[in-house]
This record gives sequence, structure tokens and C-alpha cells, in this order.
Amino acid sequence: MSKKEKQHKSIVPGHATAVHVVGTFREDFAQAMKIFKRKVKSSGVLEKIKENKTFTKPSAKRRQQLSAARFIQYVRDLHRD
Repeated sequence: MSKKEKQHKSIVPGHATAVHVVGTFREDFAQAMKIFKRKVKSSGVLEKIKENKTFTKPSAKRRQQLSAARFIQYVRDLHRD
């Protein structure tokens, strides 16, 4: 099975956060787990789940984004000199 075929078969229609590992019967289980973990990490499923565990007010999210933006701007200003 080529790389493109595997990629096409790993897409789960209708589920944006679904992860599907495609492999041959002879493939090693450890290799399949490695692929699964990589796909879960890159898709951001766990981050979404952790984020949805607690409710944060929109004003708190905005405040956090502003403070992060200020910090990034501060660091960039330091490196310009």
C-alpha cells in the first residue's frame, strides 16, 4: 500500500477529530501505536478535550491572549536592539 493510499484511507468522513490508523496485518503493534499517538497529537484532540473540561469566561480568554501578545511583543522588542 502506497503512502497516498494509506493517507486516503486514514480519513474518517464526517468526523473532524477522528483518528484512524491503516496498516497491514503483518505490521507491528508498536509501530501502529506510534502512528496513532503521532496522529492524535497532531490533530489536537487531547488539547480540545482538556480545554473543554473547565469553562473559562470569554473575557478571561481575551485577557490571557492580550498578556501573551504583550509578552511576545516585549521579547521581539528586546531582540531588535
